[in-house]
Amino acid sequence: MTDLINDERLRPMHHTGKSFYPYMGALVVIFLWGIYAYYVQLTMGLAATSLNDITIWGTYIVNFIFFSGISLAGIGIATAVRILRLKDYEPLVRFAELFTVCGLIVAGLSVVIDLGRPDRSYLLIENYIKRVPSSTMIWDITAVATYVILSLTFLYIGMRGDLRYYMEHNSDWKKVMYGIMTPLYDPKEKPTGRRLSHLLSISILPVMVLFHTVLAWIFGVGSTRPLWFGSAAGPYFVSAAVASGTAAILFLAYVLRELYDWGHIIKDKIFRGLGNFLSVSILVYMYFMLSELMTTSYAAPTGETTVSQEWLFGSFAWIFWPMLILGMVIPTLWYLYQALKPDYVNIKISTVMSLLVIIAFWVKRYIIIIPTLSIGAYEIYLPSWVEISITLGSFALMILVYSLFIKIFPMFELEEETE
Repeated sequence: MTDLINDERLRPMHHTGKSFYPYMGALVVIFLWGIYAYYVQLTMGLAATSLNDITIWGTYIVNFIFFSGISLAGIGIATAVRILRLKDYEPLVRFAELFTVCGLIVAGLSVVIDLGRPDRSYLLIENYIKRVPSSTMIWDITAVATYVILSLTFLYIGMRGDLRYYMEHNSDWKKVMYGIMTPLYDPKEKPTGRRLSHLLSISILPVMVLFHTVLAWIFGVGSTRPLWFGSAAGPYFVSAAVASGTAAILFLAYVLRELYDWGHIIKDKIFRGLGNFLSVSILVYMYFMLSELMTTSYAAPTGETTVSQEWLFGSFAWIFWPMLILGMVIPTLWYLYQALKPDYVNIKISTVMSLLVIIAFWVKRYIIIIPTLSIGAYEIYLPSWVEISITLGSFALMILVYSLFIKIFPMFELEEETE
């Protein structure tokens, strides 16, 4: 019985459908096109983009904030499941942890791409101590590095026993790799690993919140930029990360459930619970947004009023209102409707709503950055084909890494054999 359960959980590693190779091929093509666009940027400099002396940040920083944000919910859900012992949500733990790692990798690459000259990223490390008192970027690098290290450790500790189980029951090429990855393994170490995972869960939560708060501070210190300077920037960013990340996990859970027929593992109850939490998260975020718009519309300095009016009625209204209504209001109303009906969940509609939420929060990050920098300039920033191509390549890279991982490593904790 144990072997049958584990074979089911290891299905992606043992079975490859006919559509897998065209799917991976499409991702590789998009990624390589992004690599070509980055080569063009390296040879021409940032002149290949639409960035200029006034609009100094564009889609690369939008991507950095977005990928950083969706990474929060992955580790947040994993730690909450372990700390609160939410047994029904345990199937989410590992692929949520992996989602965080992949998101942080692409987020870090987005910053390097934005530098124009990637070699300059080394200077931030070389002069780390000197820049601590003067650069908020150093605190961001520290938070990202700590976040990545803890997330990888969290993922690795929980996986050691499963890698050894696979080694004992299979003889393919993965067996050698798993042996290298699990040195000094002891079958009796699993209780110790669980205690370590619990301690990491407790320690990683404040680091997670600190990371997104520090990210907000980088904007907050730009006191001359409209709508960036404010004491609520930290919780504003954290609430956005929680909402967009939860939507991403819900969407991913549906995709994996359908691809590998995991309906009996990723149960309907999980989608209902994530939907309930997502509705609350979006409501909290909309509260912050309403508070910001109310103050900027009535009693703010000229710059803040100008930008907020451009959001609501000006050159950015055409993306602001669809983002708000289609990507936040309607999904929230759906999830609340679903929550009010006992034991009811429509997984397909919930998944579509989660996709709308993901798109909406990317757009919201875009209009946080671009209007503030480009309104009043000689032209409104629009990303060039190079920036669009690199952005698509970044998304393809994250999906590609994630897809390869689930073909190589077990996505669920495996059952132990009993005497």
